[in-house]
Amino acid sequence: MLTSAILLAGGNSQRISTNDKTTIVFNNKTVLEYSLDKLQNHTNIHFITIVCSEKNKNTINQFKSKYNKIHNIVLGGDNRLRSLIIGFQNSFKSDITLVHDAARPLITERLISESIDIASKYKSGIPVIHQTDSTYVVSNKTLTQSLDRSNIIGSQTPQAYNTKMIDQILEVINVKKSEILFNDLPELLISNNITPYTFTGEKYNIKLTFDDDINIMRKILEKWKTMLVLVLIPID
Repeated sequence: MLTSAILLAGGNSQRISTNDKTTIVFNNKTVLEYSLDKLQNHTNIHFITIVCSEKNKNTINQFKSKYNKIHNIVLGGDNRLRSLIIGFQNSFKSDITLVHDAARPLITERLISESIDIASKYKSGIPVIHQTDSTYVVSNKTLTQSLDRSNIIGSQTPQAYNTKMIDQILEVINVKKSEILFNDLPELLISNNITPYTFTGEKYNIKLTFDDDINIMRKILEKWKTMLVLVLIPID
C-alpha cells in the first residue's frame, strides 16, 4: 500500500507577526523542516507534495536536494480548500493520501502511523482533541449560549484519506461554491453523507496561529530536550 503526503505550507500567516511562519527557526531548523523530517523518515510515507505560496516557494525549492521523497512543489490557492484541491490534483496517486499543516511542526510518528492505519480500514483517519474548557457561543463580545463540551472536539492534522474517495468527491463538487461553505476535508465528507473516522490526537500537536504559540512551542521543545537529557544520564 502506497501513501502520499500533502504538506500545506501556503498560508498567509495573517494572525502572527511574521511574513511566513513556516520559515521560523527553532533549534537551527525551520518550522517546515520539522514536518518534512517526520514525513521523510516515516517508512509508510512514499511521496510528498508541498503546497507553497509565492513568498516561500524559492526557500522550499531548496529542500528538494535534502528530501528525496518530495514528488512535487506547487503553488496553493487563495484559501485552504483550494490549496487542498491543488495538492490532491498534483500529488502522486497512492492508495492513501495524508494531509498535514506545516503550521503543526510537532507532528509525531504515532499520529502519522495511526491516521494511515485507520484510513486504510475506514477510509479516513482524523486526530481529535476533546474540549476541556467551558465552551460558549459569543455574539458582540458577550456569551449567548453554553455548549455541552462533552460533544465538542477540535480536529488536528495529519489526516489520512482513501484517495479514490476524495477524488470522487472532488469530481462532483462545485469548487467556487464550496470554497465559501467548507474549510476542511472533514466538512466536505460530512456534506456528502460520509462520516469521518476519528482517533485521539496529541495535546502538543499545536498549530502556530498566534505569537503566543511560538513561545509555547519553544517551551515544549525545551521540555522535550530536558526529558531526553534525563533519560540519557547514566545511573551508577
